[in-house]
Amino acid sequence: MKDMAGVLLSPWRRIFKEEDTLYRVLLTVALFVAGSEAALAQGMDIHNRFGPSGTHFQLPPTTQAFNYEATVTGGTAPYKIVLRVFVNGVLKMSAEEIVSPAPPTYNYSCLVQLSSWGLRLGDVVTFKASVIDLLQGSVLDLDYLYGDVAG
Repeated sequence: MKDMAGVLLSPWRRIFKEEDTLYRVLLTVALFVAGSEAALAQGMDIHNRFGPSGTHFQLPPTTQAFNYEATVTGGTAPYKIVLRVFVNGVLKMSAEEIVSPAPPTYNYSCLVQLSSWGLRLGDVVTFKASVIDLLQGSVLDLDYLYGDVAG
């Protein structure tokens, strides 16, 4: 048995044609999958209309509705945009939109009704937009926008 294990693990062991073909196919598939994931995520970007992710803006407490707008670029495969809105860390609203087929540039817009939320001075309304790959469920990009409730 020991001799057989030595032969199987030996670097000079003869590799049969079927084993070599299988090895090459598996390696090619692995490289293709890894490359396609990187190509899919590469360059995907979401920008809100106020600036880069993490931007703060003043939001009056009397605001009835707010139109969240963002531009998504770099998409090559179908994706989903998920907008979640929080007030002081508490989820108040969630909306999803599927984009298929994916254009080079997509203008996203979602009207958020704030009238029933009872916003007060000092509250922070967080808009979190995620771009999610429909095939794998991975997050391709995130954007945060903070509305500081001020008079």
